[in-house]
Amino acid sequence: MLFSSLVSFVALAAAGVNAHGYVDKIIADGKTYNGPIPGETNPKSPIRRISTIDPYKNPKGSGITCGEKSQLASVVAPITAGSDLTLSWVAHPNQAWPHEMGPLITWMAKVPAGQTADKFDASKGDFFKVHQEGQEGKKWYLERDVVKLGTTMSIPIPKELEDGDYIMRHEIIALHLADNKGGAEFYTSCFQLKVTGGTGTAKTTASETVRFPGAYDASNPGIYVPKVFDNGFKYKFPAYFYWRT
Repeated sequence: MLFSSLVSFVALAAAGVNAHGYVDKIIADGKTYNGPIPGETNPKSPIRRISTIDPYKNPKGSGITCGEKSQLASVVAPITAGSDLTLSWVAHPNQAWPHEMGPLITWMAKVPAGQTADKFDASKGDFFKVHQEGQEGKKWYLERDVVKLGTTMSIPIPKELEDGDYIMRHEIIALHLADNKGGAEFYTSCFQLKVTGGTGTAKTTASETVRFPGAYDASNPGIYVPKVFDNGFKYKFPAYFYWRT
C-alpha cells in the first residue's frame, strides 16, 4: 500500500509538470485533416474543438461527451466502411503525448435521419464501441503507438455499418492516478464522419449502446483501478458491448 501511494505521488508530481494533450490530426480515405488547437481558432476540420488540453475528471459531466466545452466542427469527413481512420495524439504542437498508462477506446454513434454530423448534439448519440487498446503483455499500447512524437494509430471502420453520418468518439483514459477513486483522467475527442460503402447488415440494439454522459461512473471497473501499480496487473476494460471488426 505504501509503495502504491508513493508511485501515485510520483505520478501526480509528473502530471503537474507535463502538458496533457489532444488529437492533432486524423486521416480519412487518404485525406489529412488537421485538428484545432484547444482554445484557439477553429479551422475547417471534422475534429470538434475543445477548450483545454487539461484532463477531464468528471465521468458524469457534460465534458465527457466530446471533451471540455467542445464545439461543433464545420466539416464532415467522408470515409469508406471497411477502411481505417488514422489519428495522432500530441501534448502541444510538436510535443509528444506524456502519459503511458491507460486504454484507448473508440465509439461511434449514427446521426439520426434528417440530421447531419456537423449539427448533431453528441450527448444524444447512441454509442457503440468499435475499437479498444489496453495492455500488450506487461506494457500499454500507449507506450508503443502514442507517446512517441510522430506515431499514429489506426481505427477500423466496421464494414457492416449503414451508410450515413456518424460521430466517432475517441478517448484515452489515463490511469496514473486511478488507484484512487476519481483519479482517472479522460481525454476525449469527437470526429464528424460520413460513412459510405457499408453493407448495413448489422445493427445495434438499445442494450448494446450507451450515452455520454451516462455510460461511466467513477467507481466502474476500468476507471477506478486500485491495483493498477501491482505486479502482474491485467487491465479490464469498462464492460460494454464491443463491435469487433
